[in-house]
Amino acid sequence: MPLEPPPAYDADSEHTPLVAGAPAPVRQQIARAPLPLELPALQALRGKRVILASASPRRKQLLNQIGLRDLEIIPCTVPEDFSKTLAPFEYVLQTAEQKCTTIYRQEIDSEKGEPALVIAADTVVVSPMGDILEKPRSEREHIAVLKGLRNSGWHKVYTAVVCMAPLESAMDPGYALKRHVEETNVKFDSAGNSQHTSPLSGVHCTDHVCSI
Repeated sequence: MPLEPPPAYDADSEHTPLVAGAPAPVRQQIARAPLPLELPALQALRGKRVILASASPRRKQLLNQIGLRDLEIIPCTVPEDFSKTLAPFEYVLQTAEQKCTTIYRQEIDSEKGEPALVIAADTVVVSPMGDILEKPRSEREHIAVLKGLRNSGWHKVYTAVVCMAPLESAMDPGYALKRHVEETNVKFDSAGNSQHTSPLSGVHCTDHVCSI
């Protein structure tokens, strides 16, 4: 049996001669994307018209990961002007629902056919005082918001997801609407990253708040 481990099969290995007794070059691990979920609900949508009512590349990426690959991107352009006096839970939910219903009604009589599913989402950041923060209008405002959140301790991020699909029964035409809101507690660490804690899923992760 060979005493040495097999060499790494990459471009650099051919330029790195093996010396007797020396450790073999370490092969770099390539991160692989998670496999799509094989769920009946997702399988039923394959080949059908699925619309994401958002231009967010991150939301598209997340849906791609679960198996929704052939998404049609139609962002909603309706102003997000609900009163900031609403509770954050209600504000983010009403905004996402408005996006979803607007695109569904817009596309229901499209030449492409009625959509099988419309997905919309909205996210807001809430200060420790409970105020819904406005979206920064410039880089300077963005940096100021991030510094303020870093210095204020724990704050909250709310994300609402709303889905609409037509009912299959010809005797009861209409649509089905499902809504979900996730509340996440966020705090910056000493390196300037944000630590997320989701009370619903118990998930802990590290990311930059600007990518939320």
